[in-house]
Amino acid sequence: MPANLTPIYRDAEARYKAAVTREEKIAGLEEMLRVIPKHKGTEHLQGDLRSRLSKLRQEPRKKAGSKGLSHRLPKEGAGQVALVGAPNSGKSSLVAALTHAKPEVAAYPLSTLKATPGMMPFEDIAFQLVDLPPICHEHVEPWVYDLIRASDLAWLVVSVQRPLQGLELVEELLSKKAIGLYPAGAEAPEATRPGWTYKKAILVVTGMDLPGAEGDLEALEELVEIPWPKLAVSTLDDSLAILGPATFKALDIIRVYAKEPRKEPDKTRPFTLPRGSTVEDLAKAIHKEIAEEVKFARVWGPSAFDGQSVHEHHVLEEGDVVELHR
Repeated sequence: MPANLTPIYRDAEARYKAAVTREEKIAGLEEMLRVIPKHKGTEHLQGDLRSRLSKLRQEPRKKAGSKGLSHRLPKEGAGQVALVGAPNSGKSSLVAALTHAKPEVAAYPLSTLKATPGMMPFEDIAFQLVDLPPICHEHVEPWVYDLIRASDLAWLVVSVQRPLQGLELVEELLSKKAIGLYPAGAEAPEATRPGWTYKKAILVVTGMDLPGAEGDLEALEELVEIPWPKLAVSTLDDSLAILGPATFKALDIIRVYAKEPRKEPDKTRPFTLPRGSTVEDLAKAIHKEIAEEVKFARVWGPSAFDGQSVHEHHVLEEGDVVELHR
């Protein structure tokens, strides 16, 4: 039976996906359970929501006044994106404009002192953006570099008013920490020294609403060859819309939709997998036990004709619908 989820439920789900804190997520799940249509077609989804809510409620509350920052930030969504830049590059303004997070945004440098995550919606998925303290000659906590190393993608953020200085500073200081940024879409370079980490990146130029911005950008392109995919944006107009598709492409992932036999696929909750993933990889993403029991799958979509039976090593493509059989 189709779930027939209502617009009210979709709105509640969107608020949950944008939640950052434990309390916000609990409130979001409670609201989803209140407004979800109650019928046989949503029984499985209701059970999943209750399970997630129970796990969150069992997590310990963060102690008031606790200090110190963990160098680990749990990944959420379709990919974790670290915003890397010099002071006043516009990182916090981007996160504030694209997510429900509220990082400290100020005209003075070094206003960002902690990692602030927020979820950026894109079509039927969301990316986790992480606003980091700036990379600068002043003290940078070691955990900042740890988060860059652990991320799936870096947005190298520069202000259109100071692009060259920002690029040179970030590259210099990251290099001292054995971190290199290579262009998304290219092959990762081989490590020149033991311990080096290379992260794929795209260049995000902010402040394109400022007077003379177009000329400043042209001057940058004349002065230096930019290896990374370049996106010029302003937080004051719809140019931000280019960041979602560009991030999806840079992460090199696909969306796959699971369905149960004799039921419609759930097109609202795709699984995101690295490009080149197989039916077996999808099964593992759903549950380890399922992966161990899968005998074959039926696939609808670009990688097969409708309903074709395929083996576990069949390579999936963007938009495939997969029905696993055990």
